Amino acid sequence: MAAEILRPVPFGPSASLPAPYPENTAFPLSLRPTRADASLDEIVAEVRDLSASGRIKSLLNRHGAVYFQGLGLRNPHEFSKFAHAFGWKAHEDIGNPVRRTILAKNVATANEGPNTQPVYPHNEFGLSPHYPAYVLFYCVSAPETGGETPINNSIILYNHLKERHPEFIEEVEKRGIKYQLFHPNGPRDQTSSAGTTVLQAYGAHVLDTDDTETAREKIEKEIRRLPTAAWRWENQSESNPLGDLRVFQVLPAVRNHPRTGEPAFFNNAVSRFLNAQQNDTLLPPHLDKEGKYNPPVFYGDGALIPTEYLQTAVDYIHETRSMVTWTAGDVIVLDNHSVQHAREPWTGNRKLLASLWDEVD
Repeated sequence: MAAEILRPVPFGPSASLPAPYPENTAFPLSLRPTRADASLDEIVAEVRDLSASGRIKSLLNRHGAVYFQGLGLRNPHEFSKFAHAFGWKAHEDIGNPVRRTILAKNVATANEGPNTQPVYPHNEFGLSPHYPAYVLFYCVSAPETGGETPINNSIILYNHLKERHPEFIEEVEKRGIKYQLFHPNGPRDQTSSAGTTVLQAYGAHVLDTDDTETAREKIEKEIRRLPTAAWRWENQSESNPLGDLRVFQVLPAVRNHPRTGEPAFFNNAVSRFLNAQQNDTLLPPHLDKEGKYNPPVFYGDGALIPTEYLQTAVDYIHETRSMVTWTAGDVIVLDNHSVQHAREPWTGNRKLLASLWDEVD
């Protein structure tokens, strides 16, 4: 590498990617400052140069993910400064199903679900037509046990599924995948759930003084920014005049990488499947023990995707994933088009922050 400060170093959790990647391709690649006293300004300047020269994109094209060791970032603002050095465009959330708290410029908490619950493999916002190109995670504090961030490559997953189940890939490319998200009516500042209320997801322009009709018009205008979205208002009553909101999407399950052209299994299908498996809701009527609708994943026409195909995906993900372990101050950069991520349960005070970015127009 031409860089003077950041150099490739071994990283214990790294795996090796199979074809179509070159032999011994580390996943993730890891970079570390060569000097322990390298300042944040020096590191930021080097990242800016590497990104402007196209070197960062070249590394991401090959490795899919880059883990930066030994950065020693101390707070959300330093992470924001580091993240902005890549020169990408900040991603705007539209209809985010996961509650996040903004802590610095284009920096927010990662999924704030309970530490006993895993997050299953998915491409970030793979259930939306509006998704980021790059995902950065920063470790504020590391867990005592567990808490790894498993990552897997979406391109080799596609190739494996096409080889094992060509009939599935043919069908899913033709029919797409159908998702639905439920947003209960509730306050903007609710913290009792990791999910989002109607106002948290789509109510950015709703005022507290708006009447029900005006609020609904503003919410529906925001939903229309997602061109594939359909929606339905539910559970309207005297005590809930606005109602709860259910949003539907039919989206491609396979998307070509914008730079390499390689097809990737880019979606949230495995996540939905494993969530339903955990809650014993794979079969109709897909109701969990609390009576909540918790469906698996459907083809775009509403037919259930056979379990066999998704279990094959799960097994291959487990064979090829890297279980990224965390040290406070470190950052991982993911190419969202080619890498899915997840989260393992943990003990201790694990805290990650996220920063999402789009390509520059």
